[in-house]
Amino acid sequence: MKILLIFTLFLISAGGGESERVTGYSGGGVLIKCRYETQYTSNQKYFCKGSATNCADQIKSGVNDGWINNGRFSLLDDTSAVQFWVLMRELTVEDSGTYQCAVNISQLSDIYTPVELNVKEDQSYEKSISVSGHVGRSVNISCKYPQSHKSDIKFLCKRLGYSTCTYKTPVNESRRWIEAGKLSLHDDRAKQIFTVSFSSLTERDSGEYWCGAESDWTSDHGYKVYITQINLRVTEHEQQAKRSSSTGTTPQGIKATTSATSKATGTSIETKTTEFPVFSVATGVSVILLLLLIGLLCFIYAQRKRSKTQVRMLYQNQSIVGSSSNQEVPYVLSVHEEIKNMFSSDADDIYSTAPLPTILSDSSASAT
Repeated sequence: MKILLIFTLFLISAGGGESERVTGYSGGGVLIKCRYETQYTSNQKYFCKGSATNCADQIKSGVNDGWINNGRFSLLDDTSAVQFWVLMRELTVEDSGTYQCAVNISQLSDIYTPVELNVKEDQSYEKSISVSGHVGRSVNISCKYPQSHKSDIKFLCKRLGYSTCTYKTPVNESRRWIEAGKLSLHDDRAKQIFTVSFSSLTERDSGEYWCGAESDWTSDHGYKVYITQINLRVTEHEQQAKRSSSTGTTPQGIKATTSATSKATGTSIETKTTEFPVFSVATGVSVILLLLLIGLLCFIYAQRKRSKTQVRMLYQNQSIVGSSSNQEVPYVLSVHEEIKNMFSSDADDIYSTAPLPTILSDSSASAT
């Protein structure tokens, strides 16, 4: 019975489960998932390279559930999910080999689960690209991926801190745009190109991103592979910064276009901004309009001042005429009466002294 127990423990220590196969790429990274039994949640976990009998430790878990970092390795023990994750960064071909997901068992042999890591040198895509964008604009990022991940779920994650790379919306369909806030994601499996479009960029969008794939991640032996590193830098446009500092407002009338360029593989993206030469014309027109406005205001002011002066002089003249009218009216009336009497008396004398006309026919008749 004792011999049977020892043999059982040897089988457990020699291998806690089926070997896990992981494929990575030079310059990228992999996230390996290691499962264990529920009764071992409080035991220490570690990741080592080699066989179960001769395994060199790479990293060990700590006393809490947080990430533990050691060089290119990071480890997180998620006791609630009964699994721990191991992140390997900056892979090289020399990293290929056999590793062990191990659980430390007190007074007994540890439990090992083998992991076969194969790191490839793939020249069909860019390992790292840099992208520049401007605040408020848009930018497209395209990542080419190897043929082996054609049917896998794709993602774009943003690295936060030393070991965390987060994302919310993976893409599991081909040739269909998926909207996720300011991000639009598209996977063209026929061309093996994963495209992400950023809109309404802000300076907070700057940072390190990774295009990656989930390889059967929901299974016990799933893993994630980080393929292309993207360094995104978002800044204010030069003209926008100058106008904002001088006027405190965002300039209008500036148009920009963002174009994607590929370095023989379709993965390198650069943004190019084109400005229309409207500032010199707009400045000249503004100066002319300002001068016309000033001249018009001066003309209106002079006209109003002149009108006020004329009204004041007319009012003074009317006041003088009104004050002297009481003395001149009796005189004018007396003169008018004298002229009237003169004409009326002369008319009476003329009509009263004039002789009556005689009829010549009668006088000549009597004489004959």
